[in-house]
Amino acid sequence: MPELNLTDIMNENSFEIKKASEFSINEINKFKKILINKGEVIESTFDKLIQKDPILLFYPNTNNLKVIGALKIPLKGYKSDVFKNSKSPLKPNDFSYELGWIVVLEREKGIGNKITKLLSEFKTKIYSTVRKENEVMIHILTKIGFEKTGVSYNSKRGDYKINLYTLNK
Repeated sequence: MPELNLTDIMNENSFEIKKASEFSINEINKFKKILINKGEVIESTFDKLIQKDPILLFYPNTNNLKVIGALKIPLKGYKSDVFKNSKSPLKPNDFSYELGWIVVLEREKGIGNKITKLLSEFKTKIYSTVRKENEVMIHILTKIGFEKTGVSYNSKRGDYKINLYTLNK
């Protein structure tokens, strides 16, 4: 099956993807509530990160949500810790965005792949942290061109290991 490019994905489905500052307060609060309810972020961290004006994605739109995702602009200390803990030889400052906050609310065949691909084509030099046992997301990331760098390390949020993946295009 041939790879889809950004234009194909956009023509195939309806998405809302833009800077957080371009969404309404109600839309941001909806995004935040989903992330907090799914245990993806704590409120104080979300509030700090949303002020950095990340790229947010709503699929198919803000009124009929099936999936959300983002290209976060990470806090400098957090990003440094990720690269240090993974013992990656890459430089954290080479990566401006972190792919994340992908939450599937309504399953649809191939939607994780489409959302991840769309976000990864929106900007360059992206990294993503993934639970070591999350084989589905690891498969999606490597299929798109992300590469594992460094070693697995212990999460500070739970009893699991984290892997660091980077996209250098």
